[in-house]
Amino acid sequence: MKSISLTIMNLLAAVMLMAPASMSAKDSKTDSTPRRYSEWLTRSEMKRVPKSFLLDFSDKPKWSYVMGIELEAMLDTYLRYGGDDIKAYCQEYTDTMITPEGNIRGYKLLDYNLDNVRTGHFVTRMYEEFPERKNLRAINTLMRQLNEQPRTNEGVYWHKAIYAYQVWLDGIFMGLPFRALTASLLYSPDHAAEIYDDAVEQVKSTYDRTLDPATGLNRHAWDESREMFWSDNTTGLSQHCWGRAQGWYTMALVELLDVLPEDYKRRGEVIDLLTKSFDGILRWQDPATGVWYQVMDAPGREGNYLESTCSSMFAYSLLKAARKGWVSDPRYLEAGKKAYQGIIDRFIKENPDGTISLTDCCAVAGLGPGISPAVLKAAPKVKENKRRDGSYEYYLSEPVRDNDAKGVGPFIWASLEMEQMEQ
Repeated sequence: MKSISLTIMNLLAAVMLMAPASMSAKDSKTDSTPRRYSEWLTRSEMKRVPKSFLLDFSDKPKWSYVMGIELEAMLDTYLRYGGDDIKAYCQEYTDTMITPEGNIRGYKLLDYNLDNVRTGHFVTRMYEEFPERKNLRAINTLMRQLNEQPRTNEGVYWHKAIYAYQVWLDGIFMGLPFRALTASLLYSPDHAAEIYDDAVEQVKSTYDRTLDPATGLNRHAWDESREMFWSDNTTGLSQHCWGRAQGWYTMALVELLDVLPEDYKRRGEVIDLLTKSFDGILRWQDPATGVWYQVMDAPGREGNYLESTCSSMFAYSLLKAARKGWVSDPRYLEAGKKAYQGIIDRFIKENPDGTISLTDCCAVAGLGPGISPAVLKAAPKVKENKRRDGSYEYYLSEPVRDNDAKGVGPFIWASLEMEQMEQ
């Protein structure tokens, strides 16, 4: 019996030695463990957070852009591979957060907060697959907000009502892709074309206003009034390029290209912007790891760290643009593949319970207290918190955690891109 056991052990060892060097931890798992990173992280999150409306470390149901991003990536996983439990998990969110009458729990239109629009992108995608009247009513409400959203003198959305005259890269992602996606659903072709034109004008203006020519990157935000404490008195720009802000803008261009009709005359302008953005991003890709730093334009400074949410956003955008043929230079695909492998090597951790985690996620970052000088003048008792000043030290002061939805969603999307290329 002992000799038989030794023979079996020797055979197993031989099989392991013959396995490809590229075999990852997921390949050695049992059949019950998903063998694709998109499914593996999706189901890991579902196990960690059994109720979808409690994602993002919430203790009560919350309408938030972060839920929309992660759940939309899960929806795409379901659409690619199936899984009724994934579908039910996605539907649980819309069923909880949108009432039978179509009202959105916790949402206030008059806040004119672009962040609160983003989840509409997920709701529209759900409506396309599983039409429900209540969800269509919610979509119309969010479109009404964007139709009324305050704008700069150049026609770009304010980030929020209390962020008067401020254009954030984050906000471009939160509002424009949803409006462009939903235009053809709600409006005539002529009206939809006007919305596409408006989106192109906004992304172009934002790129020009936030560009730092010295780095080829875009600063986190621009204040048209030049009155906020974080903005330069001359340019109106914030101090640095924050990785995730650059990621938001880049993904916004990708999502616009996804929905703009192929014969739309201004598609080329968006592709040009995406190419220029990629060129800037590639300049700052860490050559050793293939990923990017939290403060992108200061990689060598003390305290800066390689950050997973922006790295996932860039990997996804590069891979998708290459697969779709929007960019043809092979260096973009090579950079995307290198970034994806870097994320696997550096940021993906397998846990004892068989789940995986995305590590080194910046939890949050922003600028200012969200109070414009006009609001402060009208309400002098409001205290101005100057900690979020856009300085290098500020971006490094925010907490870092595992499995932030703002990274989980883009990593799932990047995984779906890699998996499609490998088929």
